Amino acid sequence: MTERDAIEQAEPSVDELVAAFTVRREHDRWAAVPPAWFGGGLFGGTLIGQAVAAACAAQSPEHPPERRMHSLHAYFLRPGRAGEDVSFTVEPLKEGRTLSLYTVAAWQDERQLLSMTCSFAVDTDGYEYQLPPVEAGEPPAVAVPDRWPGHVERMGPTPPDQDGTMRSTARNWLRTAGRLPDDPALHASVIGYYSDITSTGGRPLHLEGNVDGLISLDHAVWFHRPARVDEWLLFDVHSLINAGGRGVLRGALYTRDRTLVASVAQEMIIRPVG
Repeated sequence: MTERDAIEQAEPSVDELVAAFTVRREHDRWAAVPPAWFGGGLFGGTLIGQAVAAACAAQSPEHPPERRMHSLHAYFLRPGRAGEDVSFTVEPLKEGRTLSLYTVAAWQDERQLLSMTCSFAVDTDGYEYQLPPVEAGEPPAVAVPDRWPGHVERMGPTPPDQDGTMRSTARNWLRTAGRLPDDPALHASVIGYYSDITSTGGRPLHLEGNVDGLISLDHAVWFHRPARVDEWLLFDVHSLINAGGRGVLRGALYTRDRTLVASVAQEMIIRPVG
């Protein structure tokens, strides 16, 4: 048995990932079960991804098929539990021919966990411009499974500049463990999940620790271009500020050829840890 064969046999099935980001209709709501990939607590990225799935599922079949989610803004209100149903309400704020806005709320035991607004739009022709990404090398030829049905190759921060600051405080290569269906909503949902894999990048003075003391407050994602999450994506994270017990970071998701496909902004509570 080769090393690749051994790794592939150890990988979790992608069926679990597809199930996690597939919502079902329940009366006037949508529902899903957040998996316990990271223990009993509900990982914020899972909640974001499932909220994206609910918003996409609620779209009317009369809407243009080329219309897709292009932004979301969310507040985490309360912690939730993995392995137990979460339901989602989706309400329209504006219905337009090319652009529509919705509110999405996540509930568990009738306790609201998340409040999110999101927007769908049709792409149009126009200017094409982006800043170049940081250097992060290439993803590994043989990927090692992570705790979820996918891979995370952690590249670490960039070396400090002379003033001690870093251009990037976390760089991760991300990819699902296997090929996914050609469903744009599913890939957008997993990008929503990816967008919260910021490691300790929001706390540059304690990068070597774990994520204890980091609690997400609000979260924003802009989906610039469609992308496949079963192909390697580079997530570059850099911290802007730690002040007042909070921190703000920005992130950018690139394809392997360094095309920018999504941008992220996040604020979190940062508590000192020993």
